[in-house]
Amino acid sequence: MARLAHDFKSILGTIVATLQNCIQEDKFDTNAVRLATNKLAEHHYKYDAESFPALPSDYPWAIPELSAPESLAEALLWKMGKWNIYKSFVANYSSPSSSPKSTESVFHAFAKHLQNPENPIYDQHALRALLAIDVKLTSDQANICYSLLFKKDGTWKAIISGSKTKAGYDLYIERITALAKDGIALGDLDRLFMPLGQALKDNIENASEFHNLVDLRK
Repeated sequence: MARLAHDFKSILGTIVATLQNCIQEDKFDTNAVRLATNKLAEHHYKYDAESFPALPSDYPWAIPELSAPESLAEALLWKMGKWNIYKSFVANYSSPSSSPKSTESVFHAFAKHLQNPENPIYDQHALRALLAIDVKLTSDQANICYSLLFKKDGTWKAIISGSKTKAGYDLYIERITALAKDGIALGDLDRLFMPLGQALKDNIENASEFHNLVDLRK
């Protein structure tokens, strides 16, 4: 998504502030999620249903042998140099007790989601959105998110990474579970968090600017 006009930052700040107030006042419900999702969509930030069509519910995913590619999908992953990442993903799906590696937390979380749809999908945009709106995060919890999302120079990381990867994943599970109530489905939060996190990354340059926009725990 291309960077929008400068005044979109003001709109983005209003969206974030409104969601923060809803969480603070225990009024974060399906209506709050819908309004914020629609407002982002008005500015061309919306969940890409074409690129991410709905997954089948509770599908019995087969576990491949992995001795060599055996389907066109696997052959494409091999050609893209993703064969070892794919094998690690399959291992995460096969082992319910596995823990995410420092650079594979997103694939780990997705494997857990395929194991059980009640486990949320997790990525940098979701964590960024959570950090922006969840005023009930403690300072220590917020610092975990900052360490996973920002480099030492304050610019955005390309992916979630760092020594606190597992702590960040566990924190996300805890907080998203607390927010997914009053009829809010995980899919509703996916459709809000992905575009919100993308909008924040596109329009906010660094950690200082992010902190000023979201005004967290001052």
